[in-house]
Amino acid sequence: MAYKITFRKGKRVSGSKLWPCDLEAAIAHAKAQLPIQRGQTGATSVSVSCERTGDVVFTFAEQPESADL
Repeated sequence: MAYKITFRKGKRVSGSKLWPCDLEAAIAHAKAQLPIQRGQTGATSVSVSCERTGDVVFTFAEQPESADL
């Protein structure tokens, strides 16, 4: 089964990639690529969806770094 990894900056899609492997590999790739995509395109979140049904099966957003008070 194929999955679609979608990176977003806010609500706007900043990039996507088709991932033809298993779900665990797609999630691992999505989480590993988010910091890279953030540097390149400003992406703030990533989701993994089933290519066949369009159902979102995973969503991840990095928490903004908090300033120590």
